Amino acid sequence: MNSSPAASPARCTQLDQEYSFLLYMTKLKHFSGILKAFLIVAFILAIGLVVFFFYSTSITKNVDKYEYELPFNKGTKYRVVQGYGGLFSHRYIAAIDFEMPIGTPVCAARGGIIYSYKDDSDEGGLFSEYKNKANYIIIKHDDGSFGCYWHLKKNGVLIKGGHVSAGQQIGLSGATGQVLRPHLHFSVKLVLNYQMNSFVKTKFRTSKGATFLENGESYEKPTD
Repeated sequence: MNSSPAASPARCTQLDQEYSFLLYMTKLKHFSGILKAFLIVAFILAIGLVVFFFYSTSITKNVDKYEYELPFNKGTKYRVVQGYGGLFSHRYIAAIDFEMPIGTPVCAARGGIIYSYKDDSDEGGLFSEYKNKANYIIIKHDDGSFGCYWHLKKNGVLIKGGHVSAGQQIGLSGATGQVLRPHLHFSVKLVLNYQMNSFVKTKFRTSKGATFLENGESYEKPTD
């Protein structure tokens, strides 16, 4: 019996090259599919993050006529990381979060009487179980409204009674309670609950004039 003639070395090399090319194209196609899926997921996540951090819910129409001082030292600047109606923890409420390192001096945005405080907690975290673990100061203003300063550090309440003046240091910022990162949470309320219309929108005096604060913007406290 005659056997089939053996393939020439050149033909074997050509077949090997064709096989290698087909294998390469198969792997490339598979990788391209994975990359495409990854980019789609990344795009969806990016859109979600933009909506989460910059979209806001409706809030109260109450506006305070008083122009508040920024609640930190003169000449310093801090960024608003969650504004009115923010989706993380400000849904339907008029509150402002200032990004601050732990231990930053916190000053009274308006004068008044120390109404209540807590500073014995050293617990904080992302989940709702930490919500009641926040240290805070509440100042009652002369018109009966309340200035609320939240997430102070342990032993971070420096004034625990009596009258305080606008601009006076009252505490130290922290990361207690339900927090994603260290910050100062500030709000003004007519009534001490979380109903939408218990809150009041406030203007602040900044180095560029009196204004409502916007999420993502940084504001400097005037030196004069």
